[in-house]
Amino acid sequence: MKVTVLSHTPEPERTVAAAARLCYSNTEAWEIMENLTPEKASAFIKKLIDMGHMSPMEHASFTFAIDGVSRSLLSQITRHRIASYSVQSLRYNNPFDKELSSKGADRTLEMETKSYMEGLAFALKNSDITKEVYKSLAAKNNAEGHMPQDIKDLNMSSYMRGIFDGAGTLSENNKFAVAFPKEFDSVLKGAFFEGLQKDGKILIEDDLARKFIKYIYEDMDFANSSYDEEKFLESCLKSPSFAREVTVLMETCVDKKYYATVPESISRDPRTLLTYIKGLDACKKRYIDLIKSGIDQEDARYILPLGTQTKLVMTMNVRSLHNFFNLRCCERAQTEIRNLAYMMLEEVKKIAPSLFETAGAPCEKLGYCPEGKFGCGKYPPLKSN
Repeated sequence: MKVTVLSHTPEPERTVAAAARLCYSNTEAWEIMENLTPEKASAFIKKLIDMGHMSPMEHASFTFAIDGVSRSLLSQITRHRIASYSVQSLRYNNPFDKELSSKGADRTLEMETKSYMEGLAFALKNSDITKEVYKSLAAKNNAEGHMPQDIKDLNMSSYMRGIFDGAGTLSENNKFAVAFPKEFDSVLKGAFFEGLQKDGKILIEDDLARKFIKYIYEDMDFANSSYDEEKFLESCLKSPSFAREVTVLMETCVDKKYYATVPESISRDPRTLLTYIKGLDACKKRYIDLIKSGIDQEDARYILPLGTQTKLVMTMNVRSLHNFFNLRCCERAQTEIRNLAYMMLEEVKKIAPSLFETAGAPCEKLGYCPEGKFGCGKYPPLKSN
C-alpha cells in the first residue's frame, strides 16, 4: 500500500481560518487572509475545533493517490460519500496480460517439476523411507533418479526439495535440524550443504538447517510447484525464523503473481496464507481461461476475488477527512482501511498540523470509548449516570 498527496488547497490552514473569520467580521475575506499569520491561523483553527464549528473546514481539500489496496477496501472507502473518486478499471486493465502472452512461466514450472521428480526418485532409490504416493508421483513423471550432473536444465533447489521430501527428516526435539541417510553426502555437498556424520546419518543443524530449508522453498510457486505441503508447514512450525522469512516470500508472491493484497490475520500463519494463495490461483486460472475463451474483460473480472488490487485517486475536504479518520482510525475498523487511514493522517499532518491535530480515533480525544460494549478495551466505555 502506498499513499501520496498529489495536491491540496494552497495554504489550507490560512484558507480555513479566513473563511471562518469572515463569519464574524465585516472585512472582506481577501483582507482577512492577508492579515492572518500562520500563528493566528493555527490559534483560530484550534478554537473552531473546540467549538465544533467544522463547516469552514470544507474550503480546504486534499487529493490522494492510493496504490496497492484491495477491492474490498474500495467498497468500504466509497461509502464516504462526500468525496471524489477515480478508480483503475478492470474493464480496461487486465492484471494478467503477461500470462496470456508468454509461455515462459509454464517452461520454468515444467523444469522445476522435472528436477523435483528426479530428486524424489533419487531419494527413493537410496533411502529406506518410502511413501507409495511418492513412488506413484515419480513413476507418473518418468523420473529415473539421476544424479544432478546428469540432468539437463537442472533446477537445483527443486531437485534438493525432492531429496528432502523423499529422504529428509526433521528433528523430533526442540533443536532445529534436518537429517539424511549417509548415502546423500555427495549430493548435499554438491548443493553446498555439508552436514555432520552422526549415528549413520548426516545432520544439518541450526543456521545451516534454516539456510537449507529456505534454499529449497524460496523460489517455489506455492500453488503449483511440487512439494510435500505438510513437510513444508512442519518446517515452519519447527523454525519460527523460517516461518517469518517464508511469510514475506508468500506475501510478495501474492502481490506480484496474483495482483492481490493479504489480510493481516491471514498473513500471520503460513498455513492460512497457503490456503489463501491456492484460492487466488484458482480464480486467476479461471479468469485467464475465460479471457482465452473470448469473454470480455468486463465480464471475466466477475471471478476475481475482493483481494484483487486497485489504484485510485481520491479528493476529500478537511471536514470529510475528520469524519473519515474518526471512523477508520478506530481499532474496530477493518485492518487494511485502518492502516490506510493512519498513513493518510500522517501525510496531511505534515502539511496542515493544526487542521488535523485532534483527528483520529475519537477515544484519543475523548478519553473514553464511544462504542460502548463493542470497544476494543483501550479506553473504558462512557458510563451513564
